[in-house]
Amino acid sequence: MPKKFSEKLLIIIPFIALAIFAVYQIRSVLSPFIISLIIAYFLHPLVDKMQNRYKIPRSMSTLLILLIFFSILFGLLAVSIPLAYSQTLQLIDNLPRYVQIINIDIYPKIAEALNQFGLNVDKSLFHLLETHKFNIEISDILQKILFNTASSSASLINILSLIFIMPILVFYLLKDWDRLIKNLNNNLPEKISQPIRQLASKIDKTLAGFIRGQIHVCLILGFIYATLLTFCDLDYGFLIGILTGIFSFIPFVGMLCGVTTAIIIALFQWGLDLQNIGFVSAVFILGQIIESNFLTPNLIGNKIGLHPVWIIFGLFFFGTVFGLFGIIFAVPLTATSGVIIKFLIFNYTRKKHDSKQD
Repeated sequence: MPKKFSEKLLIIIPFIALAIFAVYQIRSVLSPFIISLIIAYFLHPLVDKMQNRYKIPRSMSTLLILLIFFSILFGLLAVSIPLAYSQTLQLIDNLPRYVQIINIDIYPKIAEALNQFGLNVDKSLFHLLETHKFNIEISDILQKILFNTASSSASLINILSLIFIMPILVFYLLKDWDRLIKNLNNNLPEKISQPIRQLASKIDKTLAGFIRGQIHVCLILGFIYATLLTFCDLDYGFLIGILTGIFSFIPFVGMLCGVTTAIIIALFQWGLDLQNIGFVSAVFILGQIIESNFLTPNLIGNKIGLHPVWIIFGLFFFGTVFGLFGIIFAVPLTATSGVIIKFLIFNYTRKKHDSKQD
């Protein structure tokens, strides 16, 4: 390693570590800015198109695009929230029936299977619920749930307060997007301006291609899951299918949550009916086959270029740093990190090769 590069590296590493530590400390404050920046990034081509093609002033174009965007967003919420509310009421009404199914059909078979393995398990669910030990455990669990709910309520208040800030941030980012990019471009140091522009171009190409493809994948999967689960006559099948498709944006998490929810509902609805549960499971297996063999290769391809292990690591890392938003945006953030790392490795290897030739 050249001496000058080693000296620069020793200077740069502490600053990078300090920057990462600072970002971690203010991660809760950064969330609205990151989300606003992401929304502005995807909406600014539409604003540019309205401004350049239809000669509409930038401020008016920004306002029109934001009105359309938030109208669609709130329209979807207006449709989905009442549906989720009615489905929740239906679930509450069905809870006594589900308890009876668990007590009469599901639990005795599970207890019998466990007893065959030498475990002494009470075959009566209600008798088990009456035991002192179980009540203590349930009490502890309820206390934890109440504590987490209180914490979640505080988080919800913070999220609601951010909802009123984000539209303002997005508006100013969109209105001044070209000016911000131009100023950033003009203020780059001459020695590193070209590599940074190349890196930004690679990140932009990777993210734009990936997210456009991923949106199509999520919509198609949502339609497939919703249609097939409804065809299987699963309670809440349409809602489960749509949500599974939407959350497929988060690798592994969306599908696992969807299949787990669907099988639990199937157990409540049909008991230990292996045929119907098999049909529900087959829907998700078919969805995964279609996604991995047809949708992802054709709509996304190799735009990320990351091994699944790195994607899983990215989920844990960004989820730990940024919480829920980190999990949601883990793949784009991991893809961006991957582009940066590959770019740095390529430039370092090239410089090392050139220095050997000299």
